[in-house]
Amino acid sequence: MNKKYRRTLFYFTLVLALIALIGLGMLIFSSKDLVDTGFDTIILLTAIISIGIAIYSQMSADKDARRVEKLVRDLSEVDKTIENDMAIDKNVRYKLDHIIALEEEIYKKVGGRKDPKEIAKEYRNDRSDKPVKKA
Repeated sequence: MNKKYRRTLFYFTLVLALIALIGLGMLIFSSKDLVDTGFDTIILLTAIISIGIAIYSQMSADKDARRVEKLVRDLSEVDKTIENDMAIDKNVRYKLDHIIALEEEIYKKVGGRKDPKEIAKEYRNDRSDKPVKKA
């Protein structure tokens, strides 16, 4: 909630407290007998306490609402960051695929790559030509 609403709620609470004090004073100095004054005082105090609880609940809900709003803002910021990261990742993958394709094209023009099986055969042949060292 905004600052203006909280200030209004605060002033409303002060007015209620002032009315309650005036009512309590009127009850104490009324011409009623002691039992009626006691019952009226209990009723007035119960009403004051219930209003205080309602105002306290509203203030707590206001704090929670602000906390939730902040969390929602933070989550939407994280979501935007993730979307940007995913777009960058997609762009980088596209560029890497393009570079690999160009690299393959260059190798084909230069003389081509050897098949991995041919490389393995050459490696085995080179090893078999060398004498084996005995310990």
